[in-house]
Amino acid sequence: MTTTVDISTIDERGKRVPVIHCDAASMTAALRIIDGAAPAPANRHVRRRLRLEHGGVVCIGKVRVEVDATA
Repeated sequence: MTTTVDISTIDERGKRVPVIHCDAASMTAALRIIDGAAPAPANRHVRRRLRLEHGGVVCIGKVRVEVDATA
């Protein structure tokens, strides 16, 4: 399974700025990357949704996280 994590934020002009684009070994590793880069950790409901749906989009403050887990 390959898990890709894309993290971006918004600059002062309102434009998306990429912060991190990386691969993770598992969904657990992807969630650790999110927790390290976002202003707050993802809550248990978001974690559960990402695991069940094999990824998705999460916004935490001005940080946007896209996770894609493919087989």
